[in-house]
Amino acid sequence: MAKEITQQISLLHQVIHQLNIRQSDYTSEVTKEYGYLKFDENEFDSTTRLSQYIRLALQTNAKAVVEFLQHGWCLPTPDLIISVIGGGKQCNISAHLRKIFQRGLVAAAATTNAWLITSGTNVGIAKEVGEALSNYRYKNRKHGLDVPCIGICTWDYTAGNQQLQCQHIETPSPDDTNMNRTIDLLKHKRRSRTESIQMDMVEDKYIRSYAVKHLDDKHYDLEPNHTHFLLFDGNSSNVDTVLVQRAQIEKYLRRMDMQTSIGNTLIPTVMILAEGGPFSIQTICEALQSNTPLVVVKGSGRAADLVADLHLFFSQIETNKYEIKQIYRTRLSSSNEDDLNSVFEKNKNNKNKWIDDVKDNLCQVLYERMQLVVIFEFDSHRHHGNLEEAILEALINAAKFSGDNQDEHQSRVAELKLAMAWQKFDYAQKHILTDATITEWKESDLCQALIDALRRDYVDFVELLMDYGSPLEKLTLNNLEQLYASSNIDNGLPIESKDKNLSIRDSYYSCYFPNQLQTSRIILNKDQPLGQNARREFFLWAIFLDRYELARYLCSKTWNQSVASLIAAQIYRQAMTMALHSETKEHYENNASQFDRDALFIIDRCFDHDEYFAVDLLKQPAVAFDNVQPLKLAEQARCRAFLASKCVQKYLDEKWYGHINYKRPAISLQIFFCSLFIPLIPIFCVFLPYVHEHPQIIRNNKNRSKSRNPIMIRTALISDRDPTDEPIQWSKKLIYFYQAPIVRFFYNVIFLVLFLGLFSSVLLIDFLPLNIHYGQQSNTKNLPLPITEIILHVCVWTLIMEELRLFILMEYQKYISDMWNLINVAAIILYLIAFITRFIPNETFFIISKIFLNLDLIVWFVGTLHLFAAFERLGPKLVMIFNTMKDLFFFVCFILIFLCGFSITSWSLITSASQVHWIYSDDGQLVNVTVSMHRNNSWTWKLIRDITHYGVWKVFGQVDPIDGTDSYSNMAFILAIVFVAIANILLLNVLVALFNVTVQNVQEQSHDLWRYQRFLIVNEYSRKTLLPPPFNILYYIFIIIQYLLTRCRLYQSQRRFTANERLLEDIKTMNSNNPQQFKISDSIRRESAIAEDYWQSIFKHKKHDQTEIILQNIEQK
Repeated sequence: MAKEITQQISLLHQVIHQLNIRQSDYTSEVTKEYGYLKFDENEFDSTTRLSQYIRLALQTNAKAVVEFLQHGWCLPTPDLIISVIGGGKQCNISAHLRKIFQRGLVAAAATTNAWLITSGTNVGIAKEVGEALSNYRYKNRKHGLDVPCIGICTWDYTAGNQQLQCQHIETPSPDDTNMNRTIDLLKHKRRSRTESIQMDMVEDKYIRSYAVKHLDDKHYDLEPNHTHFLLFDGNSSNVDTVLVQRAQIEKYLRRMDMQTSIGNTLIPTVMILAEGGPFSIQTICEALQSNTPLVVVKGSGRAADLVADLHLFFSQIETNKYEIKQIYRTRLSSSNEDDLNSVFEKNKNNKNKWIDDVKDNLCQVLYERMQLVVIFEFDSHRHHGNLEEAILEALINAAKFSGDNQDEHQSRVAELKLAMAWQKFDYAQKHILTDATITEWKESDLCQALIDALRRDYVDFVELLMDYGSPLEKLTLNNLEQLYASSNIDNGLPIESKDKNLSIRDSYYSCYFPNQLQTSRIILNKDQPLGQNARREFFLWAIFLDRYELARYLCSKTWNQSVASLIAAQIYRQAMTMALHSETKEHYENNASQFDRDALFIIDRCFDHDEYFAVDLLKQPAVAFDNVQPLKLAEQARCRAFLASKCVQKYLDEKWYGHINYKRPAISLQIFFCSLFIPLIPIFCVFLPYVHEHPQIIRNNKNRSKSRNPIMIRTALISDRDPTDEPIQWSKKLIYFYQAPIVRFFYNVIFLVLFLGLFSSVLLIDFLPLNIHYGQQSNTKNLPLPITEIILHVCVWTLIMEELRLFILMEYQKYISDMWNLINVAAIILYLIAFITRFIPNETFFIISKIFLNLDLIVWFVGTLHLFAAFERLGPKLVMIFNTMKDLFFFVCFILIFLCGFSITSWSLITSASQVHWIYSDDGQLVNVTVSMHRNNSWTWKLIRDITHYGVWKVFGQVDPIDGTDSYSNMAFILAIVFVAIANILLLNVLVALFNVTVQNVQEQSHDLWRYQRFLIVNEYSRKTLLPPPFNILYYIFIIIQYLLTRCRLYQSQRRFTANERLLEDIKTMNSNNPQQFKISDSIRRESAIAEDYWQSIFKHKKHDQTEIILQNIEQK
């Protein structure tokens, strides 16, 4: 915090000199009195709430003051400015009205991202505003409400202003400060000590403790809940002149956001009058003349009640504005004049003698600006006791009133901005954006409104604007980057390491898409429309900022919507790995699961419409997302719901069986027998039923008789036994047979059975010492190893080659995330240790080699469990086994604690009698003590094994009797009872209960789990070589020869190209790789049309649920 304060002071120093803000009207020097205020006497720490202040000349240009607020104090641009005027010295409001006023004011400020402007003193209405922020700062909020509350007051009338004066201190810079030099000297001390020194130095230099204990009638202290204070010092710094300066500042504040707002409209400003006197009347008259709306809090007293009564009086005169002016100029009628005088007399008393001085001007202004005034009564049914409703009504009236005098279009734009700021969607839908008014809107205003709705995360407004033709495609890269810059990144998804040289958007892309969706796809001209890329870019922006509901809606508007949902799931699951808190991880996982289900429902709806079309979608790359492959993306994102869909399973059936017709009965059994008998020469495979691809024309059934009936050409699978088609040649059948992943699966099953049988035989019979003398061993002569062992080594090395090939083809993270790959790596490591020690002719190394080979055999046997994942009944059971093993692993930690405590204690007691001998005389006197153990040989592996052996079997209920009758044995007997009761009865039963929960959870997801495992199995065996080990060596030799021939042909063909041909080829490549636009095919449009029905049902159901919640809340109230 100290570093931020130092940097802020340095920025203030720079901005003040740039704007040449003088300290007072009496001097031409730049102000030196600015910094932070601390309103309590507690020590300054990171939790202290500070306010900022500056002393400046009264004659300072109001425009310069506004620039200082923006660039010096770095206040965010407001969506609403609320200026509160009223009782400057006192504010006699009832307790009930005070509560309603405070709650409504804070609600309005929090809803609309507003600034509050008051007189800043700790009396009157300014004090009420400060207390409102204090009382409702944390109302229904996790963090405190951060509303800029600016107090504009005078330096001379501020009590204790000498506490704000400071001697000139060298202005700090971020790189070279006294504080930093001090920290450099104390680097060897603890970090907490350094932070304490930072806080102390910052408090001494830049933070002023402000506490006024004695007040007088002419000076007022500052209200402690205000965030900023502008203290004006001048020749005539009385209340009147400060109010004029305040009015000028508010005038320029309205123009802060004109360049980036919708239709270049002004920032809405509203004035609230509570109580007040003659200066308040003067202020509201000037505000109304500048078309600033006014909300009058009736019942607060004095000026507010007078204005409320006058407004009611003029509202009852049934005449138009022109007639009112004429009546006022020629004097009112006698009856109306009497009523008006009675209003003034009613509000006159000893404290309101000023009414006669202001009544003429007040009546004139109210005549002309009656529509800008809204009267708020807390017990009226008009606003239901909500001050924020009255403020909104005043703002809308001001927009309509301005429209009468200026431009109706600007009025409508202002209304939309207000409706959006106040989240009044129903009002905007009924009165602003309708079928009747949409033709009068400019496209640029709709685009700017859409940007504003995206920034605010108002999904309803985004949907409304896009329904009425506000196009995302017209938005620019500059608009997109502004959205990234204006958003709170702390609420977005985490970024591992943010590069200062990269923008926020580029940082997200580099973190979540290091190899995909590169930002080079976006056009370099930031003012050029994004075009087709807009839907994708704003969709990703919503995900990165974790705006879930908005992201789902934008997902419904993108192309390749099933892939878009998968990308969202991938991003959220990657964010889950970087999140620190369990609640955040759960939130990301829920969002990812929902997008996973969205992709499932979309692809299954496509499947229900047309199976061939849906399967083709899985095979086609998503052109809207850099040609990413849907199934590859789903595997990376672990989208189990999507991979368990009907469409994906249909695709897996076709891929698993290849060109073999899997719809025939007992086809898997037929394939297995063809693979089993003469495996490498499958003679019987030619008798299997096959299918092959054939183009098929689909015509519209309703228009068969027409010559111009619409047609569609797709690829269909035709059986080889179809009499209307040509039969498949036997050579192609052989190729089709070997290309099917199921054949490779059966080949690997057969090989593993033979391999494990050979491995077992070698270890049981033929694993003998190295035959270095070439004698007769195991029917083998003149060989160092038996034939069977040599064959075993060849098989294992071919398995190592296969695993190495898999490691090269897969990404590293993906490879190590697969448990079966890690099991294979463990088996290979054990084998390599055994293989190396096998050829060292030494008994110790022979023992090591055989032990490691036996352990290796266990791992290979465990690895065969992976084959069961291909079967629907066995696959989920395999998941149950591994999940329960995880439970067992953590549970063993608890058992080990009791086991170690019991075993060591009991063994120590049992062996004490054999270790120490007490020798007594006949009369019972101790004669001698002998020890039967040597300390040097006490710690052995046998002792550790005996201790473990004594206790571990009691966990399973096998209790050995204790024969001794001495005290040691009796105590060990009691401990055995306690341990068996805890370990065997309590802990093991708890473990069984945990197993039941795990098995039940897996059983509930067994269907999706098996389908997901099946997807992994099909992909794995699709990548395997055509022949199993050890015959895969032939495949590698063939691939090497094929690669060399291809390289030779490529080299010869390149030599034939001329320079012109190369140039033409480069041009073609450049044109084909142009990433700016992509072709929207019929399949993409068809997918979007099918998905539209799904999204409509989802959003309709969601709105219905929201309505139900609202009705329930109303019933509860």
